[in-house]
Amino acid sequence: MPKKLTISTKPALILDKDGKVFDLSSDFAKKLGFSRESLLGESILNLVAEGFKPFAQKAVKSGGEFTVISRDGKFYNLRAVVGDEQISVYDLSEIPEIIRKNYSGVWDFYYGLLFVDEDRRMVAANNTFYRVTGLSEDIEGKRLDEVFDELAHFFERLLVEGEVDFSAEVNGKVFGVRAKVREIKVCGKTIYEILLRTTDEERLRNLRKTFDDIEYPVLVFVSGKLYYSNIAAEKTFLNSESIYGLISGRTAGKVEIETADGRKEYLFFKIPSIEEICIFVDLSEQNELLRRLEEELKNYKTTFESSVDAILVTDLSGKIILANSAVRFHGYSPEELIGKNAFDFILPEYAEIARRSVAEGQKKGINYKRIEIQIRDKNGKPRWVEVVGSAIRNEKGETTGAVVVLRDITAKKELEKKARESEELYRTLAESSQAGIFVIQDDKVVYMNRAAEEYVGYSKEELADKYYYLFEEEARERVKKVLERVLQGNSEVVFTKYITKSGERRYADLLLVPITYKGKPAVLGNFIEVTNMVKAKKKLKEREELYRSLAENSHTGIFIIQDNKVVYGNERLREMLGYTMDEINSLEHPYMIVHPDYRDLAISRYRAREEGKKVPESYEVKVITKTGEERWVRVLASRIKYKGKPAVMVDLADITDLKENEEMLRRMNALLRVTSELSRIITHEKTEFKILSNLRTHLEKIGVKVAVFLNEGGLIPISMSEGLDEEKCGIIAHKYLNSTEIMRLKESDDEVIILPFTDFEKTYGLAIIFSDRTFTDEEVNILSTLCRDVVFSMRSLKIEREKEAALRVIIENLNQFEYLADKLRNPLAIIKGYVEVRSEFSFDEFAKKVEEQANRIESILDELRAREIATYEMKKILDRKD
Repeated sequence: MPKKLTISTKPALILDKDGKVFDLSSDFAKKLGFSRESLLGESILNLVAEGFKPFAQKAVKSGGEFTVISRDGKFYNLRAVVGDEQISVYDLSEIPEIIRKNYSGVWDFYYGLLFVDEDRRMVAANNTFYRVTGLSEDIEGKRLDEVFDELAHFFERLLVEGEVDFSAEVNGKVFGVRAKVREIKVCGKTIYEILLRTTDEERLRNLRKTFDDIEYPVLVFVSGKLYYSNIAAEKTFLNSESIYGLISGRTAGKVEIETADGRKEYLFFKIPSIEEICIFVDLSEQNELLRRLEEELKNYKTTFESSVDAILVTDLSGKIILANSAVRFHGYSPEELIGKNAFDFILPEYAEIARRSVAEGQKKGINYKRIEIQIRDKNGKPRWVEVVGSAIRNEKGETTGAVVVLRDITAKKELEKKARESEELYRTLAESSQAGIFVIQDDKVVYMNRAAEEYVGYSKEELADKYYYLFEEEARERVKKVLERVLQGNSEVVFTKYITKSGERRYADLLLVPITYKGKPAVLGNFIEVTNMVKAKKKLKEREELYRSLAENSHTGIFIIQDNKVVYGNERLREMLGYTMDEINSLEHPYMIVHPDYRDLAISRYRAREEGKKVPESYEVKVITKTGEERWVRVLASRIKYKGKPAVMVDLADITDLKENEEMLRRMNALLRVTSELSRIITHEKTEFKILSNLRTHLEKIGVKVAVFLNEGGLIPISMSEGLDEEKCGIIAHKYLNSTEIMRLKESDDEVIILPFTDFEKTYGLAIIFSDRTFTDEEVNILSTLCRDVVFSMRSLKIEREKEAALRVIIENLNQFEYLADKLRNPLAIIKGYVEVRSEFSFDEFAKKVEEQANRIESILDELRAREIATYEMKKILDRKD
C-alpha cells in the first residue's frame, strides 16, 4: 500500500447536527454571493437546488459529496465529514490550489507530479509533467484513461505495490516511466500523489558511466535514431546521426565516415543489446601502413609481395623455397621459413588432410582443393588458416612444386564457434528457463518453450492465432497496440493479467522486444509468473523506499562532512540553504553557513565528534541561507565511517516555524494573562473612567501603545501611552466611533486595532492599540473577548445606577403613600360628619358637600395611581438581571 499523508485544511463551513450553518469563512460566503452573517444559522439545504436535496441530506447525515448553488447560478462541489459534535464541509474546488500551495517547494522539481482523485480524475499536475509530456493544462478534471492510458492500465498495480515501471506514448513520444504513489487526504477527500520520472535518464546515466571515458567513438541507436554518443564520438564525427544508414543491418565491418580531419575509414562492431551499441576503431594507421606496403610492392612489381595473405612456394617435398612478407602475421620473417618444410607447421590432426589435398592436386594437375586447417605460429599458438594452392609445372608439364596461399581465418572461426555456442546456449536456456519464452510472428504464436506452456496450460498449436484468449476481452485491443509498437522497433515492459487454460487468473511481467525470426520481423516475449511474488516484492519495495526516502525524499537536509568538506548532500539540503555542495565547499569551512553566534559551537562539536569524542547528538543553531535569510535548524549528528574514513553525518530539520510558533505562544500567553487580569479588575471598578484607564496600563505590558476614549455625548480621551499623537488618535477615534466590530488598519509600519465598546443601546467608548508587529486572528479573538468584558462592566455600572435611582424613587413613593393615606382620612372624616348631621341640611346641600369631598378623594386616588405606576416601573428596573 502507498504511504499516507494528510494536508491540514480549514473547512469552508461548519454545520451543527441539524445541518444548520454554525460557522463559515467570509471568503466562501462571498464566493456564494452572500454575507457571512446572512448564512449563519441557516440550513445548508437552502443552498441546494431542489433536485439535489436528497443527495445533500444523505451527505450531511453520513458524510460524502454534494452540490450547492451560488446566487449567480454557479455550482460548487462540497464534501461533508461527519464528526461527533459537528459536520465539517470542505470546498472541493479549492483542492488544486491547496495542493499547489503545499507543494510549492517542489512544483518545479525535475520529476513529474500528477494528482489523481478516487474517481481516477486528474486534479493537478506540476510544470515538469506538462513540459516533458507536452500536454496542456486543460487535462485537469479529465479521466486518467482519456489522456494517460498506459498509467491508467497500471494504476491498480501502482496502488498495490507503490511503484511500477512502464512505457508510455504521449504526443507521439515514447517514454520509459517509473511511477511511485502516495495517498494524501485533502479536504476529507482521498487524492493520489503520483511521482513520475523517465527511465531514459537512468539508462543514459548508465551509458555515460560505461562509455564516456572510452578512447574509441561509441554511438548508441534506438529504433534507428541516435540515442547517445560519447565524448570521443562528439569530438570525432561531424554528423553522428547520419552514420546509422551506413551500418544498418550489419553487426561489424568497415565504414568510411566524415570527420573533422576529412573522411576516414573505421572498423565497427556492435555489442549485443536491446539498443544498437556501436564501437568504432580508427583504421587510418593500418591503412597508412598498407598504403606504404602497396607502394613498396609496386616498386618490386610483383603480385607475390603485394598479397595480404601469406604465400609460400614449395618443392614437391613441401620444403619452402620462398615466402612473402605476409607470413609476419604468424610471427615469422620470410627468411626464417625458407628451407623448412611447410608440413612441420601443421598441427598433427590436420597434416593428413593437407597431404591428401596436395597429392590430389599434383595427380590431377589442377588447383588444390580449398581446405581449412590449423597451423602453429611462432609463439606456438594454434591459428586457423584457409589454404588454397596450385601446382608449379615446368615446360614439360611436370609438377615441380606448388604455390600455397594461406589466409588467416582465426577470428572468423572464433566468431563461428561463438555463434554456434551462443545458438546452442540460447536454445538450452530457452528450453531450460523457468521464464516463459514465446515468439509471435504474423499475429500467430510460432514458438513457446516448456515453461510458457506450463504457465498458460496451452501448447503452441492450441494457441496459434488465438493467443488473445489469454487476456480478458477489454484488454485484448491494448495488447494488440503494444505488439504493434514492438514491431515498429520499440521494446516494451508490461505487467499484465492473463487467464490459464483452466480459467485461473494470474499475473506476469512481460519483456517484449523486436527480433528477426527466420528472416521476418517478430516479437520475442519473455515472461515470469509473479502472482506469488507481489507481496514479497511489495515488502522489498517498501524497505528500499525507506532507505531511498532518507536521501531522496527526506523533508530534512542530510549531508556527510569529512575532513572539513561536505562529501554528500541531499536535495532538501540545497533547498533549505540555497547553496550547492560546491558553493559550500568553496567557503573557508562548510560551517561558515552557521550564524556567527553559533559557529564556534558547531565547528568544535563537529571536530570533537569526528575524533570520536562524546558530545551531544542534538542541538539547535541558526544558519544563514544564500539569500541572507536567518533560519533556525535542529542538528542531529552522528559519527560514521564513510569510504573507510571517519566522518560525521548530519540531519538538519528546519524549525524556524516551530520557533516562531513558540514565540507566538509566548505572546498569546502574555496576552491571556493581561486580559484575564483586566477582566477580573474591571468587574470591581465603580466608574467608567476607572474601567477604561485600567486598559492602557495593563495592555502596555504586552509591548503595545494604547489610547482610550470615553463617549459621554462626545469623545473624551481617558488615557494615552507615551509617544502617541493625541490629535491623530482623536481623528481615528471619531472615524470609527460607530463601528460595531473590531477594525484592523495599517499606519506606517504599525498595525492599528480599534476596539469599540458598543452594545445594542450605545457606544461607551473605544480603545486604539498600536503595535509594531501583526496580531494573529487568535490574538484578535482574545481582544474581542476583552472588549465584550468591558462592555459588560459598563452596562453593569449603568444598570447598578438605575437600580439605585429606582430604589430611591420607591422609598420616596412609600413616604408619599403614607402622606396621601393621611390626606384621604380628612375628606372621609368630613363625609362621615355630614352623614351624622344630614338632617340639618337639605338634600341638595348634603349632596353638594359629599360631592366636594368625593372629588378630593378622587384627586388623591389619581395621585396614588400615578405613584403606583412609577413604583411598578422602578420594580422592573430592580428585577433586571443585566
